[in-house]
Amino acid sequence: MSASIKEKILLSFKRMFKLGIPPGTNENDLRAARRERIFVFVIAYIMALSMWFVVNLNSDYNITVDIPVEAGAIPDDMALINTLPDEVQADISGNGWKLVNLYNNPPSVLIDLNEGEVNLFDQVRQRFSVEQDVSVLKVSPFMVTVALEKKVSKKVPITLHTDIEYMNRYGLVGDLSIYPDSITVTGAESQISEIRNWVIEDTLKMRNVREDIDLMIPIRTSSELITTSIDQVEVKAKVSEFTEGELTVYIKTRNLPRGQVINYNPSAVSIRYDVPIDFYTEVQKMRPYEVYVPYSEILEDSTGFVTPDIELKATDYEIRLRSFQPKAVAYFSVLDQ
Repeated sequence: MSASIKEKILLSFKRMFKLGIPPGTNENDLRAARRERIFVFVIAYIMALSMWFVVNLNSDYNITVDIPVEAGAIPDDMALINTLPDEVQADISGNGWKLVNLYNNPPSVLIDLNEGEVNLFDQVRQRFSVEQDVSVLKVSPFMVTVALEKKVSKKVPITLHTDIEYMNRYGLVGDLSIYPDSITVTGAESQISEIRNWVIEDTLKMRNVREDIDLMIPIRTSSELITTSIDQVEVKAKVSEFTEGELTVYIKTRNLPRGQVINYNPSAVSIRYDVPIDFYTEVQKMRPYEVYVPYSEILEDSTGFVTPDIELKATDYEIRLRSFQPKAVAYFSVLDQ
């Protein structure tokens, strides 16, 4: 490059970064000059940074890399009884350019699952033997124990804990249902043998419920050594608004001997109950409760008062007892002449 050309380039840079503003420069020219200065600065910075990488990354460095670990093939009738590390930490030495690539995209290491001690240092070193200009200095953990056991499967019921609060006057009709209600777990015999049921750890919490429940709940395992036949269950429940009903039922005596009559005072009990609003009309046409006193209770009593039992007969309508009056009744026996 001739001296005259160098002088022109230097003069251009001096003018571009000159702090003074030439007389008569308008605002548009000033903004254009600023943009040019910023552009040249950015280009110069990128060039300098690139040169730094080119020069420095040709040297040798030591870095620490997290190497992913993959388990080798396990016989179909066997299962692991201890977990293997997901990754190992390796100290690697080599050319800077090579190390940058390995750090950003480390290759996985396949562990040979022969029962006993496995030398992870040798496994990692063999994996990196194909990489040129790279040396493995240290691996942590250095060794890992592989223990295998007979694989078994077991079908167990599913348990779900719930904490559900319904809106006022609303409630559950029937039972909360889980589909499917059982799960098959598979793993090492010593781990599976202790499982009696599969508890979904997260409690189902709901507040102010007034609509039917239909949810998908995920199945999570606390151990990666145990596999499950399903990964989620469906939870369903029918929710209904309830209304109040009331009826009066005469008291009966159960197991009363022949020739004897028991009279009560009062002779009937007033019952208040809740019933799903959809069933209210149908329930009003029947007598859903029966009130009775066992004769054996009368024989054992010495006070002259007994508490009648309230028995729900219409069990298909989700009827719930609210209260009954009176709580105790007097009685007297009438002998048949």
